[in-house]
Amino acid sequence: MPAISVIVPVYNTEAFLEKTVGSLTAQTFKDIEILCVNDGSTDGSLDVLRRLSEADNRVKIINLDRNSGVSVARNTGIEKAKGEYIYFLDSDDWIDPDYLEAMYAHAVETGLDVIVNANYIKEYDDPSANRKSGTFGFINSDAGFYPPVILQSYYPPVIWTCLYRRKFLIDNNIRYPIVKGGAEDIYFTGLAYMLVPEVFVFRGPFHHYLQRANSLFHQNSNGIYYLESFSILYDELKARNIPLDGVKLFYAGPIIFDAREKFDLTREFLLKIAPAVMADKKMYTGHDLMLIDVVTSCPDYETYLSRHNPNISIEFVRNSIRARRQQTNE
Repeated sequence: MPAISVIVPVYNTEAFLEKTVGSLTAQTFKDIEILCVNDGSTDGSLDVLRRLSEADNRVKIINLDRNSGVSVARNTGIEKAKGEYIYFLDSDDWIDPDYLEAMYAHAVETGLDVIVNANYIKEYDDPSANRKSGTFGFINSDAGFYPPVILQSYYPPVIWTCLYRRKFLIDNNIRYPIVKGGAEDIYFTGLAYMLVPEVFVFRGPFHHYLQRANSLFHQNSNGIYYLESFSILYDELKARNIPLDGVKLFYAGPIIFDAREKFDLTREFLLKIAPAVMADKKMYTGHDLMLIDVVTSCPDYETYLSRHNPNISIEFVRNSIRARRQQTNE
């Protein structure tokens, strides 16, 4: 049984696989299996994976006949994994050579089910634009134990910062929901955090997060999917009788209400959580509070359109504020 199973969902990322998988085969920690789940790729990804698997037998290919989405791909990887721990890596990202060694060492040392490495770098085409992760407002030292509610509320809900004990995921039936837009992390990570008494967070080697303009994460419709995932997480936490005191129930991403169903989905969820949000405003940004105010104050989509611009993204709000300031100054 390998110590760590690394699950890599692959869909049409032929150009990135050599670097991504290469960063795994080059790890200083060797006791790993690399499960590449080919999610019905239509480019040359499968050929690249076959070549990489021939070069290193730790690279194993799970081939899905048709594209089913990243949640299905990752869930399939969980079912096939044999490692004591599971780590997820996107097929266009990469990690430093000693990344998994550091993760595993802290997992063994603490005995915890969830380990978080809070260091990553946003990688751009222009290296001068690269940005390292910050302190996220709660990490007071290089390493420490934190209650899960802190992470759920303030830490980016991404799975590639985490090492999970496989038994913990299986025993608690933690799987990715079938949602769109790259927001499946919110449910998976949020639920995992809330099912453990504490999480160990450290600042170690870097995960390199490639910023692609056409990736799911950077689509303007993402905010809708964030809210859908938060809604699913909210219902699951309630069903499991997990206290929601101090839990951040949503955050506003870039949203364009260009269809009634987007507005209706958002309004239904925000109306449900509005009392809790208003009772603990300090946990939310001005943009979060603006979204909940403008959406819940409109009884239907037509009313919303008559009062507001469909684009309620942060950038739109910032531009509106700048425009008003300029008019005032003139």
